[in-house]
Amino acid sequence: MTIEVPHQPLPIDQSDVRYVHGPDSTVEPGVPVGETIEFEWNDSVIYPGTSRKFWVHVPARYGPSRPASLMVFQDGWWYLDPVGEIRGAIVLDNLVHRGHIRVTIGVFVDPGVLPGPVHRHHRGAEYDAFDHRYVSFLLSEIIPEVTKRYSIAEDPDRRVLGNLSSSAQLSGGNRYPDLIPAVPP
Repeated sequence: MTIEVPHQPLPIDQSDVRYVHGPDSTVEPGVPVGETIEFEWNDSVIYPGTSRKFWVHVPARYGPSRPASLMVFQDGWWYLDPVGEIRGAIVLDNLVHRGHIRVTIGVFVDPGVLPGPVHRHHRGAEYDAFDHRYVSFLLSEIIPEVTKRYSIAEDPDRRVLGNLSSSAQLSGGNRYPDLIPAVPP
C-alpha cells in the first residue's frame, strides 16, 4: 500500500546542517596511516595551458609485489581534505585495514586552472563535456604518472571513478569501460 504525503517545506533552515561522520571517516587507533603525496601537473596535452594538483594516497598495507586496486576521485582536494566532508584517505585506510576492500590506491585529481590575472577554473570544460577528453586525460596522463611509481591492477574491475555533482556524469552509463567497470543493473 502506498501512502501519499503532501509536500511540506522543512521547518528549519538547513544551510548549517552537517551530517555526523561514520566510524570509517575518523582516524581509528591502531589503523596504520598511509602516505599521501602531492603532485603538480602542468604539461597536459589534452587540456593545454591548464595546471592542477593531484594527490596519491597509498595505504600502509600496499606492497609492490601485489598490484593495488585504483580509485580516482575528481575534485581531488574536496575528497581528500582530512577535516572535510568525505575524508577519502582516512576512509581508504580504515576499509583496507579492516579487510573490507582490497588494498586500493586513491588518486585525488583537482580540475585544471587556466592562468591569467584571475585564475579561471576549467572544471566545467572537463566534467560537463560529453566527450572522451577527460577520461583520455586520466588514462593517458594522470594514471601513467601513478603507475610509474606504484603497481596498479590492469583489471578494469579493480578500477573505479568516484565523484558527485556534474562530475558524476562521467561514470553514468559506463561510457568508459577501460576506467569504470560495468555494474549489473
